[in-house]
Amino acid sequence: MTVLAELKPLVGRLAKLPPTAIVALAAVVFVGTLAVMSAIAGWHSVVDQLRPNLSFWFAAAFAAEAVSFGAYVFAYRGIAHIEHGPQLTLREAAQLVAVGFGAFLAKGGAALDSKALARGRESKEEGEIRVLALDALEHAPLAPAACAASISLLVQGRRKPPLDFTIPWATLVPLGALLAFFGVRHRQRFLGQAGWRGLLGRILEGIRILFRLAREWRRHWPAFAGAAIYWLGDVLCLWASLKPFDAAPTFEPIILAHAVGYVLTRRTLPLAGSGVVEAVMPLTLVAAGAPFAGAILGVITYRVFNLWLPLIPAVLELNGARRTLARIAQS
Repeated sequence: MTVLAELKPLVGRLAKLPPTAIVALAAVVFVGTLAVMSAIAGWHSVVDQLRPNLSFWFAAAFAAEAVSFGAYVFAYRGIAHIEHGPQLTLREAAQLVAVGFGAFLAKGGAALDSKALARGRESKEEGEIRVLALDALEHAPLAPAACAASISLLVQGRRKPPLDFTIPWATLVPLGALLAFFGVRHRQRFLGQAGWRGLLGRILEGIRILFRLAREWRRHWPAFAGAAIYWLGDVLCLWASLKPFDAAPTFEPIILAHAVGYVLTRRTLPLAGSGVVEAVMPLTLVAAGAPFAGAILGVITYRVFNLWLPLIPAVLELNGARRTLARIAQS
Protein backbone atom coordinates (compact mmCIF):
# COMPACT_ATOMS: atom_id res chain seq x y z
CA MET A 1 0.00 0.00 0.00
CA THR A 2 2.85 2.38 0.90
CA VAL A 3 4.61 1.74 -2.42
CA LEU A 4 1.45 2.62 -4.35
CA ALA A 5 1.07 5.82 -2.32
CA GLU A 6 4.67 6.80 -3.03
CA LEU A 7 4.17 6.23 -6.76
CA LYS A 8 1.22 8.63 -7.01
CA PRO A 9 3.27 11.88 -7.14
CA LEU A 10 5.53 10.37 -9.82
CA VAL A 11 2.55 9.20 -11.85
CA GLY A 12 0.97 12.64 -11.56
CA ARG A 13 4.07 14.35 -12.91
CA LEU A 14 4.39 11.86 -15.78
CA ALA A 15 0.76 12.41 -16.77
CA LYS A 16 1.49 16.09 -17.44
CA LEU A 17 4.17 15.31 -20.03
CA PRO A 18 3.29 15.21 -23.74
CA PRO A 19 3.05 11.70 -25.24
CA THR A 20 6.29 12.05 -27.23
CA ALA A 21 8.20 13.01 -24.07
CA ILE A 22 6.79 10.01 -22.22
CA VAL A 23 7.82 7.67 -25.04
CA ALA A 24 11.31 9.20 -25.06
CA LEU A 25 11.57 8.85 -21.29
CA ALA A 26 10.46 5.22 -21.45
CA ALA A 27 13.05 4.56 -24.17
CA VAL A 28 15.83 6.15 -22.09
CA VAL A 29 14.86 4.08 -19.04
CA PHE A 30 14.62 0.94 -21.20
CA VAL A 31 18.05 1.40 -22.82
CA GLY A 32 19.69 2.57 -19.60
CA THR A 33 18.45 -0.41 -17.61
CA LEU A 34 19.56 -2.87 -20.25
CA ALA A 35 22.98 -1.17 -20.42
CA VAL A 36 23.40 -1.57 -16.67
CA MET A 37 22.30 -5.22 -16.82
CA SER A 38 24.69 -5.87 -19.74
CA ALA A 39 27.55 -4.28 -17.80
CA ILE A 40 26.81 -6.56 -14.87
CA ALA A 41 26.69 -9.64 -17.10
CA GLY A 42 29.80 -8.52 -19.02
CA TRP A 43 29.67 -6.76 -22.38
CA HIS A 44 31.79 -9.43 -24.07
CA SER A 45 29.42 -12.17 -22.95
CA VAL A 46 26.40 -10.26 -24.27
CA VAL A 47 28.05 -9.42 -27.62
CA ASP A 48 29.17 -13.02 -28.06
CA GLN A 49 25.55 -14.16 -27.76
CA LEU A 50 24.35 -11.90 -30.58
CA ARG A 51 23.19 -13.67 -33.73
CA PRO A 52 23.50 -11.59 -36.93
CA ASN A 53 21.04 -13.76 -38.87
CA LEU A 54 17.28 -13.57 -38.45
CA SER A 55 15.60 -16.49 -36.74
CA PHE A 56 12.14 -17.94 -37.33
CA TRP A 57 11.76 -17.78 -33.55
CA PHE A 58 11.31 -14.01 -33.88
CA ALA A 59 8.30 -14.60 -36.14
CA ALA A 60 6.97 -17.11 -33.59
CA ALA A 61 7.37 -14.54 -30.81
CA PHE A 62 5.52 -11.92 -32.85
CA ALA A 63 2.69 -14.33 -33.64
CA ALA A 64 2.37 -15.36 -29.99
CA GLU A 65 2.12 -11.75 -28.84
CA ALA A 66 -0.43 -10.95 -31.57
CA VAL A 67 -2.62 -13.85 -30.42
CA SER A 68 -2.15 -12.69 -26.83
CA PHE A 69 -3.37 -9.20 -27.75
CA GLY A 70 -6.42 -10.53 -29.57
CA ALA A 71 -7.36 -12.80 -26.66
CA TYR A 72 -7.11 -9.92 -24.18
CA VAL A 73 -9.89 -8.13 -26.04
CA PHE A 74 -12.34 -10.86 -24.97
CA ALA A 75 -11.17 -10.66 -21.36
CA TYR A 76 -11.64 -6.89 -21.47
CA ARG A 77 -15.18 -7.16 -22.85
CA GLY A 78 -16.08 -9.69 -20.17
CA ILE A 79 -15.23 -7.24 -17.38
CA ALA A 80 -16.95 -4.39 -19.24
CA HIS A 81 -20.23 -6.23 -19.84
CA ILE A 82 -20.85 -7.83 -16.44
CA GLU A 83 -23.33 -6.21 -14.06
CA HIS A 84 -24.79 -3.90 -16.69
CA GLY A 85 -21.47 -2.30 -17.56
CA PRO A 86 -20.74 -0.55 -20.88
CA GLN A 87 -21.56 -2.69 -23.91
CA LEU A 88 -18.50 -2.63 -26.17
CA THR A 89 -18.27 -3.97 -29.67
CA LEU A 90 -15.22 -6.03 -30.55
CA ARG A 91 -13.90 -3.06 -32.50
CA GLU A 92 -14.33 -0.67 -29.57
CA ALA A 93 -12.76 -3.11 -27.11
CA ALA A 94 -9.81 -3.64 -29.47
CA GLN A 95 -9.29 0.13 -29.72
CA LEU A 96 -9.26 0.55 -25.93
CA VAL A 97 -6.93 -2.42 -25.42
CA ALA A 98 -4.56 -1.15 -28.13
CA VAL A 99 -4.32 2.29 -26.55
CA GLY A 100 -4.00 0.79 -23.08
CA PHE A 101 -1.09 -1.37 -24.25
CA GLY A 102 0.72 1.71 -25.56
CA ALA A 103 3.75 2.70 -23.50
CA PHE A 104 3.03 6.43 -23.79
CA LEU A 105 0.28 6.32 -21.17
CA ALA A 106 2.04 7.55 -18.03
CA LYS A 107 -0.43 5.80 -15.73
CA GLY A 108 -0.51 2.58 -17.73
CA GLY A 109 -3.75 1.37 -19.23
CA ALA A 110 -5.50 1.75 -15.88
CA ALA A 111 -5.95 5.51 -16.42
CA LEU A 112 -7.94 4.86 -19.58
CA ASP A 113 -9.64 1.70 -18.34
CA SER A 114 -11.16 3.38 -15.28
CA LYS A 115 -13.06 5.68 -17.66
CA ALA A 116 -13.88 3.00 -20.23
CA LEU A 117 -15.19 0.42 -17.77
CA ALA A 118 -17.37 2.68 -15.64
CA ARG A 119 -21.07 2.98 -16.44
CA GLY A 120 -21.72 6.36 -18.03
CA ARG A 121 -20.99 9.25 -15.69
CA GLU A 122 -21.01 7.16 -12.51
CA SER A 123 -18.32 7.53 -9.88
CA LYS A 124 -14.65 7.16 -10.57
CA GLU A 125 -14.53 4.47 -7.88
CA GLU A 126 -16.64 2.08 -9.95
CA GLY A 127 -14.20 2.34 -12.84
CA GLU A 128 -11.27 1.72 -10.51
CA ILE A 129 -12.98 -1.37 -9.10
CA ARG A 130 -13.50 -2.77 -12.59
CA VAL A 131 -9.82 -2.14 -13.37
CA LEU A 132 -8.95 -4.17 -10.28
CA ALA A 133 -11.34 -6.88 -11.49
CA LEU A 134 -9.54 -6.84 -14.83
CA ASP A 135 -6.20 -7.26 -13.04
CA ALA A 136 -7.66 -10.16 -11.05
CA LEU A 137 -8.91 -11.77 -14.27
CA GLU A 138 -5.46 -11.35 -15.86
CA HIS A 139 -3.84 -13.22 -12.99
CA ALA A 140 -6.58 -15.83 -12.60
CA PRO A 141 -4.89 -18.28 -15.02
CA LEU A 142 -1.31 -17.23 -14.21
CA ALA A 143 -1.35 -17.87 -10.45
CA PRO A 144 -2.73 -21.45 -10.68
CA ALA A 145 -0.31 -22.21 -13.52
CA ALA A 146 2.65 -20.96 -11.46
CA CYS A 147 1.38 -22.93 -8.46
CA ALA A 148 1.07 -26.12 -10.53
CA ALA A 149 4.53 -25.58 -12.06
CA SER A 150 6.03 -25.13 -8.59
CA ILE A 151 4.40 -28.28 -7.26
CA SER A 152 5.61 -30.21 -10.31
CA LEU A 153 9.20 -29.02 -9.76
CA LEU A 154 9.05 -29.88 -6.07
CA VAL A 155 7.73 -33.37 -6.81
CA GLN A 156 10.52 -33.89 -9.36
CA GLY A 157 13.10 -32.69 -6.82
CA ARG A 158 14.44 -30.04 -9.20
CA ARG A 159 16.17 -26.96 -7.78
CA LYS A 160 16.05 -24.70 -10.80
CA PRO A 161 14.43 -22.32 -9.90
CA PRO A 162 15.49 -22.59 -6.23
CA LEU A 163 13.14 -23.35 -3.36
CA ASP A 164 12.63 -19.66 -2.54
CA PHE A 165 10.85 -19.42 -5.92
CA THR A 166 8.87 -22.64 -5.89
CA ILE A 167 7.72 -22.97 -2.28
CA PRO A 168 6.02 -19.52 -2.11
CA TRP A 169 4.06 -20.16 -5.33
CA ALA A 170 3.12 -23.68 -4.22
CA THR A 171 1.83 -22.52 -0.84
CA LEU A 172 0.79 -18.88 -1.08
CA VAL A 173 -1.49 -19.21 -4.12
CA PRO A 174 -3.92 -21.61 -2.37
CA LEU A 175 -3.67 -19.53 0.81
CA GLY A 176 -4.33 -16.34 -1.16
CA ALA A 177 -7.38 -17.89 -2.81
CA LEU A 178 -8.73 -18.89 0.58
CA LEU A 179 -8.14 -15.42 2.03
CA ALA A 180 -9.77 -13.83 -1.02
CA PHE A 181 -12.86 -16.04 -0.56
CA PHE A 182 -13.32 -14.97 3.05
CA GLY A 183 -12.24 -11.39 2.38
CA VAL A 184 -14.91 -10.90 -0.27
CA ARG A 185 -17.57 -11.94 2.26
CA HIS A 186 -16.45 -9.11 4.58
CA ARG A 187 -15.64 -6.47 1.97
CA GLN A 188 -18.38 -4.11 3.18
CA ARG A 189 -16.26 -3.37 6.27
CA PHE A 190 -13.67 -1.70 4.04
CA LEU A 191 -15.63 -0.19 1.15
CA GLY A 192 -15.85 3.59 1.36
CA GLN A 193 -13.10 3.86 3.96
CA ALA A 194 -10.06 6.10 3.61
CA GLY A 195 -6.45 5.00 3.08
CA TRP A 196 -5.42 1.38 2.82
CA ARG A 197 -8.79 0.13 4.08
CA GLY A 198 -10.55 1.73 1.15
CA LEU A 199 -8.01 0.31 -1.30
CA LEU A 200 -8.43 -3.14 0.22
CA GLY A 201 -12.19 -2.78 -0.06
CA ARG A 202 -11.92 -1.92 -3.77
CA ILE A 203 -9.56 -4.86 -4.36
CA LEU A 204 -12.02 -7.23 -2.66
CA GLU A 205 -14.89 -5.78 -4.67
CA GLY A 206 -12.88 -6.39 -7.86
CA ILE A 207 -12.31 -9.99 -6.77
CA ARG A 208 -16.05 -10.31 -6.12
CA ILE A 209 -16.66 -9.40 -9.77
CA LEU A 210 -14.18 -12.11 -10.77
CA PHE A 211 -16.05 -14.62 -8.59
CA ARG A 212 -19.31 -13.66 -10.29
CA LEU A 213 -17.70 -14.22 -13.67
CA ALA A 214 -16.72 -17.68 -12.46
CA ARG A 215 -20.22 -18.48 -11.17
CA GLU A 216 -21.72 -17.45 -14.51
CA TRP A 217 -19.00 -19.14 -16.56
CA ARG A 218 -21.39 -20.45 -19.22
CA ARG A 219 -22.16 -16.86 -20.14
CA HIS A 220 -18.74 -15.34 -19.53
CA TRP A 221 -16.39 -18.15 -20.56
CA PRO A 222 -14.84 -16.02 -23.37
CA ALA A 223 -13.43 -13.71 -20.68
CA PHE A 224 -11.64 -16.59 -18.92
CA ALA A 225 -10.52 -18.11 -22.21
CA GLY A 226 -9.21 -14.71 -23.31
CA ALA A 227 -7.26 -14.23 -20.08
CA ALA A 228 -5.75 -17.72 -20.28
CA ILE A 229 -4.71 -17.33 -23.92
CA TYR A 230 -3.37 -13.84 -23.18
CA TRP A 231 -0.92 -15.15 -20.58
CA LEU A 232 -0.10 -18.29 -22.55
CA GLY A 233 0.70 -16.17 -25.59
CA ASP A 234 2.87 -13.84 -23.52
CA VAL A 235 4.80 -16.76 -21.99
CA LEU A 236 5.29 -18.29 -25.44
CA CYS A 237 6.51 -14.91 -26.73
CA LEU A 238 9.11 -14.81 -23.96
CA TRP A 239 10.15 -18.43 -24.62
CA ALA A 240 10.47 -17.86 -28.39
CA SER A 241 12.45 -14.64 -27.76
CA LEU A 242 14.96 -16.58 -25.68
CA LYS A 243 15.38 -19.48 -28.12
CA PRO A 244 17.73 -17.71 -30.61
CA PHE A 245 20.13 -16.99 -27.75
CA ASP A 246 20.08 -20.52 -26.30
CA ALA A 247 18.56 -19.15 -23.11
CA ALA A 248 15.06 -20.68 -23.01
CA PRO A 249 14.35 -22.65 -19.81
CA THR A 250 12.07 -25.68 -19.85
CA PHE A 251 8.28 -25.50 -19.39
CA GLU A 252 7.82 -25.21 -15.62
CA PRO A 253 10.80 -22.90 -14.92
CA ILE A 254 9.83 -20.38 -17.60
CA ILE A 255 6.30 -20.16 -16.21
CA LEU A 256 7.76 -19.26 -12.81
CA ALA A 257 10.31 -16.86 -14.31
CA HIS A 258 7.54 -15.08 -16.19
CA ALA A 259 5.24 -15.00 -13.17
CA VAL A 260 7.89 -13.57 -10.83
CA GLY A 261 9.31 -11.16 -13.38
CA TYR A 262 5.95 -9.78 -14.44
CA VAL A 263 3.81 -10.03 -11.33
CA LEU A 264 2.77 -6.41 -11.95
CA THR A 265 1.12 -5.89 -15.33
CA ARG A 266 2.10 -3.28 -17.88
CA ARG A 267 -1.31 -1.69 -17.47
CA THR A 268 -0.65 -0.71 -13.83
CA LEU A 269 3.01 0.37 -13.90
CA PRO A 270 4.18 3.87 -14.94
CA LEU A 271 5.85 3.89 -18.36
CA ALA A 272 4.28 0.45 -18.98
CA GLY A 273 6.86 -1.14 -16.70
CA SER A 274 9.84 0.13 -18.69
CA GLY A 275 12.97 -0.37 -16.61
CA VAL A 276 11.31 -2.63 -14.05
CA VAL A 277 10.71 -5.66 -16.27
CA GLU A 278 14.13 -5.27 -17.93
CA ALA A 279 15.84 -5.34 -14.53
CA VAL A 280 13.81 -8.09 -12.86
CA MET A 281 13.03 -10.59 -15.60
CA PRO A 282 16.64 -11.44 -16.61
CA LEU A 283 17.34 -12.24 -12.96
CA THR A 284 14.29 -14.50 -12.69
CA LEU A 285 15.36 -16.25 -15.89
CA VAL A 286 18.85 -16.80 -14.50
CA ALA A 287 17.28 -18.34 -11.40
CA ALA A 288 15.33 -20.61 -13.77
CA GLY A 289 18.58 -21.80 -15.36
CA ALA A 290 19.12 -19.40 -18.29
CA PRO A 291 22.58 -17.88 -18.97
CA PHE A 292 22.70 -14.24 -17.92
CA ALA A 293 23.82 -12.77 -21.25
CA GLY A 294 21.27 -14.77 -23.24
CA ALA A 295 18.54 -13.83 -20.78
CA ILE A 296 19.28 -10.12 -21.28
CA LEU A 297 19.14 -10.40 -25.07
CA GLY A 298 15.99 -12.51 -24.88
CA VAL A 299 14.28 -9.95 -22.67
CA ILE A 300 15.28 -7.18 -25.12
CA THR A 301 13.61 -9.15 -27.92
CA TYR A 302 10.58 -9.97 -25.79
CA ARG A 303 10.05 -6.32 -24.86
CA VAL A 304 10.25 -5.25 -28.49
CA PHE A 305 7.19 -7.41 -29.17
CA ASN A 306 5.57 -6.89 -25.77
CA LEU A 307 6.16 -3.15 -25.26
CA TRP A 308 7.40 -1.24 -28.30
CA LEU A 309 5.54 -2.71 -31.27
CA PRO A 310 2.16 -2.16 -29.53
CA LEU A 311 2.88 1.58 -29.82
CA ILE A 312 1.94 1.37 -33.51
CA PRO A 313 -1.69 0.25 -33.07
CA ALA A 314 -1.92 2.47 -29.96
CA VAL A 315 -1.19 5.57 -32.02
CA LEU A 316 -3.44 4.43 -34.89
CA GLU A 317 -6.41 3.75 -32.61
CA LEU A 318 -6.08 6.75 -30.30
CA ASN A 319 -8.80 8.81 -31.96
CA GLY A 320 -11.14 5.84 -32.12
CA ALA A 321 -10.62 5.18 -28.42
CA ARG A 322 -11.45 8.80 -27.63
CA ARG A 323 -14.73 8.50 -29.54
CA THR A 324 -15.55 5.30 -27.65
CA LEU A 325 -14.85 6.99 -24.32
CA ALA A 326 -17.10 9.90 -25.30
CA ARG A 327 -19.92 7.49 -26.18
CA ILE A 328 -19.56 5.65 -22.87
CA ALA A 329 -19.61 8.94 -20.92
CA GLN A 330 -22.88 9.96 -22.61
CA SER A 331 -24.64 6.61 -22.15
